[in-house]
Amino acid sequence: MGFFDSLSKGWTFTKEALAMAKRGKLLAPSIYQVLISIAYFIAVVAVLVAVNPHWSNGTWAVVSGLITFGSFLIFYFFCGVTVNMIDVHLKGGTPSFGDGVADAKKNFLAIVWLAMISAVIETFARAARNEDSLVGRILAGIVEAIWTTLSFLLLPCIIIEDAGFKQAMGRVRDLHKGHLMLIGVGDVGVRAITFLIGLVWFALIFAIVFASFSAFSTTTALVITFVVGGGMFAAFVAFSTFLRMAYYTCLYLYAVEVEKQGVSAPAPLPLAIALGRATRPVAA
Repeated sequence: MGFFDSLSKGWTFTKEALAMAKRGKLLAPSIYQVLISIAYFIAVVAVLVAVNPHWSNGTWAVVSGLITFGSFLIFYFFCGVTVNMIDVHLKGGTPSFGDGVADAKKNFLAIVWLAMISAVIETFARAARNEDSLVGRILAGIVEAIWTTLSFLLLPCIIIEDAGFKQAMGRVRDLHKGHLMLIGVGDVGVRAITFLIGLVWFALIFAIVFASFSAFSTTTALVITFVVGGGMFAAFVAFSTFLRMAYYTCLYLYAVEVEKQGVSAPAPLPLAIALGRATRPVAA
């Protein structure tokens, strides 16, 4: 699959995923994730300002790691809710935010492991980026990219199959050995589309902020920046999170069916449409 072919399929998948989100109200967990993450970081900053600690570098590293763990825990928990709702929707059911939360709670220990490993990797990657070694920075980026992709593959297994972390690792490894995770639109296409949409979206945010400071007083412009600009930024983060979870959930479901039936197995509808194997049903 060439880059432009992947880009085209990624764009098609993006449109289908958003249509699916609209029908099933599947963006709700990602929106909650962004809002709760913002509240979490505001609370952390408020506590640190109030305490005004004078800790050693080692203590700061531990506290920073714990804060990072908390942010990843929030992220993966609500991504798990998204996976549950997408899975239910694709299988013809009626997705429920409450049921998604219950499913994520049931698999909370595995989600904690995901968050813990992500926090450790992020901490070491941050330390590597602060060093002068170019090789270290490159390796840190590679490790981060590999783990991010792996975690997005593990989460559907954990939520859909109620698998523990170790079991999910083995399951994903088996699927990957059979080259079953290499099918589909490709993460490159989805990420490229997200990046392009992000460029346009952030250009629009910049234009709004620039126009605000040009046309209004500083106070009014700051309010517009935080309310409108901040709201638009949060919306993009929620959109990009949902899109990637939709892709990996569809890809995982497809890989499982291919394992059972072979390459002729049907793909989930958004992925099948992106691959040119199906068309969107005409609304009655």
